[in-house]
Amino acid sequence: MIARLRDRLAAVRSAIVAGDPSRTMDAIEEFVALARKKGLEPADKARLDAELVELRVLAEASMKGARQALDEIQAIVAAARSLQTYDDRGCRQVASTAAPAPHRF
Repeated sequence: MIARLRDRLAAVRSAIVAGDPSRTMDAIEEFVALARKKGLEPADKARLDAELVELRVLAEASMKGARQALDEIQAIVAAARSLQTYDDRGCRQVASTAAPAPHRF
């Protein structure tokens, strides 16, 4: 039983590392369903707690990295939208970009 739960946690870890939120949620739901179906003895729960803490840290680090990437992309888009150039006569021309605003999910 514990081996199957650990396999599910390995699938969660793999999905987090791959940056696949859909697959991550599916693997978490499979883990929860299996744990509820079979039940967890206190000894098994204690063994899995460390792995769950590790996954939580990994997921939080992944989220932090994704937010940093989003912030950097937003800064790049803002810089591109405010790009100013000058023509041969010294007149300033502002180039606008057609980049869509980022969406938060």
